[in-house]
Amino acid sequence: MERVSGEFKMAYIGNAQLSLGFKMSGITESYVAKETEEIEPRLKELLARHDIGIIVITSSVRKQVRDRKLGEAISTGILPLIVEVPEQGESFTEEDTLRIMIRRALGIDIMQAKN
Repeated sequence: MERVSGEFKMAYIGNAQLSLGFKMSGITESYVAKETEEIEPRLKELLARHDIGIIVITSSVRKQVRDRKLGEAISTGILPLIVEVPEQGESFTEEDTLRIMIRRALGIDIMQAKN
């Protein structure tokens, strides 16, 4: 396994309010995208770049991804790591967040209800 070294940038794709917040915190790679036609090409571009380490997307951006391979990259990718944050007014429970992290790390959902 190859070790990763160097400095990486953080990028954001989502609504205008959060984009402004990320820009104010020093994230220069911040993009407002509302439609699938804007979202998927931008995500593909950021995933292909070697200087991006983390991509933050909103839950609405995630829901609009239709490309199966791109959706798989979001769910299972490690570098860049894609982090989904809730839209304004939405919330994720700690259990949901932990479940997502475990599923990404192990590749299986250990909290899935057994029938």
